[in-house]
Amino acid sequence: MGRPPGFDKDEVVQAVERQFRRTGYAGTSVDDIAKAARLGRGSLYAAFGDKSKLYLRTLQAYCDRNEADWAAVLEGPDGTALDRLYAYLVRSTRFVHDDPDQLGCMVTGFIIEGVDHDPQASARVRLALERIEGLLTECVQAAQRHGDLDPEADAREISQLLMAINRGMEVMAKAGLDAAALGHVADRAFDGLPLTARARSQQAPQPATADAS
Repeated sequence: MGRPPGFDKDEVVQAVERQFRRTGYAGTSVDDIAKAARLGRGSLYAAFGDKSKLYLRTLQAYCDRNEADWAAVLEGPDGTALDRLYAYLVRSTRFVHDDPDQLGCMVTGFIIEGVDHDPQASARVRLALERIEGLLTECVQAAQRHGDLDPEADAREISQLLMAINRGMEVMAKAGLDAAALGHVADRAFDGLPLTARARSQQAPQPATADAS
């Protein structure tokens, strides 16, 4: 098992994060964590503290990375905002299937499991959801400014709808729905947005079903 004395803490955190995503907080024992980290219990506690502290550290690292990834998808000029919203949906169809272990989002796992061992973890999850909603809302507003979405539509409601679709597709993927079927969901969800007549008359984005395999 043992790692060398100068082990990389970031690598350990990533390995333990995947263990928590695989088996959840309650379903992950300290022995599971030690095995994933390739560290003895003593080294694990000395470097990271107890299970709760390590969970919080992995959750924080996951949220930071996830928020940065979504920002890379959703931030940009007004002229491509509608395409970025579609890219959000397409990426949502592939999130689970593109992972070799088909792990889902750690934030979703936290919510479904109902983990309440640490108010700091709950607060970090709320902040993650607020930040993703903010990114989506800004992208929707950009599409409205460009004339691609109805300017009278509530941008925050649209962002919340897209987030709900994202989480739902993750759950359905973990339940066995294949990427092609999820691609059809993304296409229908996009068609259901309050697109302006101009946006509908232009060439539609490449269907998600075309590259979901």
